[in-house]
Amino acid sequence: MTLRTRLALTYAAALALTLALAGLTVWWQLGVGLQASLDQTLQTRAADVATSLENGGQAGLQESNTTESGVFTLIVDAGGHLVDATANAPAGLPLPAAGAARQVQQGGVAYLLRAVSTQGGGMVVAGSSLETIKHAQASLAIVLLVVGMGAGLLSLLGGWWLAGRALRPVAALTLEAAAIGTADLDRRLPEPATNDELGRLARTLNGMLDRLEHGVQQQRRFVAAASHDLRSPLAALQAELELAARPGTDASELRDAVVAAHADAVRLADFATALLELSTAEADGRALVRRPVRVDDLVESVVARTAAVAAQRRVAVVQRACDRAVEVDRVRLEQSISNLLTNAILYSPMGSQVDVLADVEDAATGGTARGPGDTGRSGGQAGATHGFTLVVEVLDRGPGLPDAVREHLFEPFQRGPNATGPGFGLGLATAAAGVRAHRGTIGAEPREGGGTRFWLGVPAVTARKSLVT
Repeated sequence: MTLRTRLALTYAAALALTLALAGLTVWWQLGVGLQASLDQTLQTRAADVATSLENGGQAGLQESNTTESGVFTLIVDAGGHLVDATANAPAGLPLPAAGAARQVQQGGVAYLLRAVSTQGGGMVVAGSSLETIKHAQASLAIVLLVVGMGAGLLSLLGGWWLAGRALRPVAALTLEAAAIGTADLDRRLPEPATNDELGRLARTLNGMLDRLEHGVQQQRRFVAAASHDLRSPLAALQAELELAARPGTDASELRDAVVAAHADAVRLADFATALLELSTAEADGRALVRRPVRVDDLVESVVARTAAVAAQRRVAVVQRACDRAVEVDRVRLEQSISNLLTNAILYSPMGSQVDVLADVEDAATGGTARGPGDTGRSGGQAGATHGFTLVVEVLDRGPGLPDAVREHLFEPFQRGPNATGPGFGLGLATAAAGVRAHRGTIGAEPREGGGTRFWLGVPAVTARKSLVT
């Protein structure tokens, strides 16, 4: 059953129920009102007859007491014996008490009786059949039923039309969404001019399409860049193996081919390792494993991992970190900081210095949670809106970054204009992925006095006291 059908049926059912309740109320009120009016008429008739008898001193009904309106009158003496009655009065009716009204059944017909006492202990009883009221209620019920059925049918048709009109934009959205494929992700759904639920739905879906298009484009660029980086070493490896397998190759040529093939195989292995590190560092690569670690121990471990690269470049790495304990995923965070530090070392001039600063900031106050031995400062961007933020800065004296490069610096396969060495452009992308997995932020900006300032900030739970090593 379609949504339009359900809406139309629901609208018709609600209106039918409303009409039924309203009709039942009108039908019941009509019966009550007519019966109250009849009771008032009977009481007036009985009182008139009683007054006439008392004033005229007659013992029975006079001609003026007869009626053709369906109301009959009975006169009863003090002993309960019938003295007189109008011609239309049914025989054998049970009499009510004086001053009371009573409904009785006689021969399958319902009557309403009203008694008024007279002098001497007798009473006058006026009565009438209730069939007229029942007929009036039955006629009203038929009218209400016909009107209700007509109104229900009209409401069903009206509900069907209104539902179709209201859902027409949804149908347009559905047709347009069904037509969008992977080849035309730049298409967008039509957005209604109104700021209602359908308008918000269309804008939300278009936002989702924006994110999907961006993600697909990133994946396509990633595949294209990976294919480009793989093609060169694979082609070289193929040529070297063909040279080695060619008849007549002497031992020296064979040795050179094997050495070159080994270098290309190592480059391919490094490339595969970099891709694996990138996929592992992503937020969906694996769940975060948070463990307490001292900030200075974390930085010291990173500096030790990059010591060989720093020694080759004769770059001095100066670290300043607080000794507060934070709960983070140490593996991912060490990898992110190591990649930032390695990048800074490789781009720094020979014999220069790279500074690594790490601190814990209170996001609520903007202050810094300093340890007892902390002499550094923290100027990084906070990545959390509550709790504490671990902020790490890496400062180099390299050539700096142009604005055009900085915009795409943390995307895969992006390398600076002064890039040297056998890198693949995945180090900073891996660092950014590890920070994003912590729901943190990462960035780069020119350093005052020359060079580049890299920073990252990740939300972190911090202990009240320092860990003791």
